[in-house]
Amino acid sequence: MLGAELAEPTANVTAANWPGASFRGEGLGTSTGYDPASFTPARAAAAVRAGVASVLSGLTGIVIRLG
Repeated sequence: MLGAELAEPTANVTAANWPGASFRGEGLGTSTGYDPASFTPARAAAAVRAGVASVLSGLTGIVIRLG
C-alpha cells in the first residue's frame, strides 16, 4: 500500500507511508496530519522502490516510513 497503513498488522501487506500520508484505511477516518499535496510522483516512486526492496528482502507485514 502506498501512502496508507492498515489498522492492524497483516503479514501479507507491506505499506509505505510518509509525512502527510497518514490515512489508515476505510472507515477509520483521516488523521489530522493528512495532506493530499504530499502525494507526489516522486514520493510514490520512492514508496514503490522501498516496498519492493522490503518484500524482496523478506520483510513483510511492516510499515516503511519515508522521510
